[in-house]
Amino acid sequence: MSTISFASARNLFVASLCVAGAACTSLQPTASRPSLPPVTAPSAPSPSPAPASPPNSQPLPPPNVPQSVPPASRSSTAPSRPQSDASGASGALLAQARDERAAGSLTQATASIERALRLDPNNAELWVERGELALQTGNAAQAGTMARKALSLVGTNSTVSARAQRLLQAATAR
Repeated sequence: MSTISFASARNLFVASLCVAGAACTSLQPTASRPSLPPVTAPSAPSPSPAPASPPNSQPLPPPNVPQSVPPASRSSTAPSRPQSDASGASGALLAQARDERAAGSLTQATASIERALRLDPNNAELWVERGELALQTGNAAQAGTMARKALSLVGTNSTVSARAQRLLQAATAR
């Protein structure tokens, strides 16, 4: 059997440590490890890839969200919320509910307003209409709740604000 000299054994040991150290990153302290991007398998090309944004760009805000309101235009009583207009499906349901209410069909009018509120829950006018129906059917507590909800959403619409104030007064008077 052949005998390996001490120097040869030491060199073989040092060489194996170098190979092991190069292959294993756990021997390096955590703070000095470079962060590498994850390796992913190539995938099929997507039909319409999204354009890449520059590395220093900020993400775009969601549409229809007010960015910042100048201090001079802020309301001193409540923060301004995005006011939705009664257009599209919620507007059609509001008109339908008003027709049903005028015809005396309060249950159907309430159902129409409830559907409109599911579509457009930030519409103060819908909340006032729902509160007026609640008051008309004898539920003053619910009418007051709906009026307060409308006032929290109304923003700068003075007509809807006045209707909500009148509804709240009528609901608390009962």
